[in-house]
Amino acid sequence: MDERSECCRYEPSLEDLLADEVMQPVLRSAGLDLRELREMMVETARRMEHRERRNDMEHRERRNDTEGDAGLE
Repeated sequence: MDERSECCRYEPSLEDLLADEVMQPVLRSAGLDLRELREMMVETARRMEHRERRNDMEHRERRNDTEGDAGLE
């Protein structure tokens, strides 16, 4: 078995990544701290979820409209 695939089975959590010692200088160079990054990620996730729900609703509405139109023929 390929040894590389064995080493990549663990998927770190966000907390694991943020706790990594490499992250402090990376965040500092980006002008962020851990709190700001977490807040930004939570807001981004909220927006993505909202957009996905909106797109799902629009898709259902279009599908319902199309099905309704088909019944008129």
